[in-house]
Amino acid sequence: MYSLHKSEATVLDLPARIVNVFVGNEKLSSDRMTVGLTEVHPKTAMDPHVHEDKEEIIFVIEGYGEADVGGSIEILEPYTAVKFPIGVKHQVVNKGRNILKFVFVFNPPIDLSTAK
Repeated sequence: MYSLHKSEATVLDLPARIVNVFVGNEKLSSDRMTVGLTEVHPKTAMDPHVHEDKEEIIFVIEGYGEADVGGSIEILEPYTAVKFPIGVKHQVVNKGRNILKFVFVFNPPIDLSTAK
């Protein structure tokens, strides 16, 4: 199998967000990356966190908010990409009344089943 629909993704119900893992689960794996879709609830914030050994890139497809990347506030709006470098504390905040949706990519892969 080389494809996976959202209906088959691994779904994680985490604080302030729903995470759909498309690549990097038991159905569709990769040795080099994890790919998925995060939906951040309106007017909420993900907890600030750091990935000590992984780079993350997000690409916003819907909604509005901000990302704090090591103290730099980046505006999140559709068709915006943001990089979270290895070892840099970051946080995503949904400032809007609608869901903030973004695609994420981790390299190397990450096990999101332990995410908080």
